[in-house]
Amino acid sequence: MLISWVACQPFAQSARSSLASVDLKVPGGPKSHADDKASSNKKPLCYAPWNGRFYFWYKQHLLVFRRMQAQVEFGFTREEVSISCFHRRPSVLREFLNECRCHYLGLNQNKTSVFEHQGDKWRPSKSRDKRHISTVILNKEVKDGLVNDISEFLNPITRGWYSRHGIPYQRGYLLYGPPGTGKSSISFSIAGWFDLDIYILNIAGISDNRLKTLFSELPQHCVVLLEDVDAASSKRTEDTDTNLDQHGSSAAQTPVDSTASLSTLLNVLDGVGSPEGRVLIMTTNHVERLDGALIRPGRADRKIEFQLANKEMMTRLFTFVYDSKPETSIEGNDSVESSDKIENGKLVKDEELLKLAGEFAGKIPELEFSPAEIISLLLENKQSPQQAISNVDTWTEKIRDEKKRMKRADSWALHELS
Repeated sequence: MLISWVACQPFAQSARSSLASVDLKVPGGPKSHADDKASSNKKPLCYAPWNGRFYFWYKQHLLVFRRMQAQVEFGFTREEVSISCFHRRPSVLREFLNECRCHYLGLNQNKTSVFEHQGDKWRPSKSRDKRHISTVILNKEVKDGLVNDISEFLNPITRGWYSRHGIPYQRGYLLYGPPGTGKSSISFSIAGWFDLDIYILNIAGISDNRLKTLFSELPQHCVVLLEDVDAASSKRTEDTDTNLDQHGSSAAQTPVDSTASLSTLLNVLDGVGSPEGRVLIMTTNHVERLDGALIRPGRADRKIEFQLANKEMMTRLFTFVYDSKPETSIEGNDSVESSDKIENGKLVKDEELLKLAGEFAGKIPELEFSPAEIISLLLENKQSPQQAISNVDTWTEKIRDEKKRMKRADSWALHELS
């Protein structure tokens, strides 16, 4: 927040020593962030004071911004940033830092901050435009139930109730189903809907120690997206069953890879050091592989299945793509507002659009293709709903052939490994 504010100030542009970077993580910043070219150009350069002390005036007080590289143990370095002032009243710095915070939040307005892990540290990855919850195609009752449940959990009154009853203030959800059915999409939408940051973690390739450290550094209010959680379940036997040596005593096992064990995952989800107030969302494409201990109530309080597209879903996807007011049609509102669509210079009335949507859904088998696959077809023909309908048969055969080829390739790979 501090660096973001400083980088916009005139003294930063004239600093004798600057750090150049490509596209600051804070989107939508003022043009003073970038070089002489427009900020919309590919990979604009951004500059911020670096490696020294920089003086500036703030509300008639002289402040010093210090930013430099410092040596730490084992030859490693780390960045140190500080702010100080020539005044006895510390409230000046508090006011200044609060202004930096407001400036940062203004840049991130209508954005969802995404954090990913690098080693055992969380790093800001990118900020994404908030995705309206209505743009996620899902059964309305299921979606409303999920959103209402999270809303009730995040209510300050609920936190007090958990505290009075001595129950850990946590809530977990398991989203399962085939790939492309919207599990990650709804997770990002939920984060944006409730104005929360989202922390993405993939179990595969994370050691036990790193997993513990990452969970210990989570803020209290956030969405934790634990993707492909089934990767940890296969490790349960390694952690619960110990090897016995020739004297009958247990011998520690060395993991065959760096993937975190299930026992460690269970501990960080609801152990003593597990952060409170977080919304945990676990996703998997293979619910049958999950250990029962992982998805019991208290860790996965609600389990929601995401299915392949049925006719109702395909109809809503079609109207969503071709409706000029998608937020109305996507919720399945019976009182669709009157609006006109333009296709090749001709007006297409709402009634005709719904008729075309029904025709489109009638040509595709139910529960065979994912919503992501249907959207892909529609986007290829986004300028013409009639063309999308005409291309359905060809597209269906193409996707089926691709899946057959991929299935054969997988079977060959498994045969070679065996």
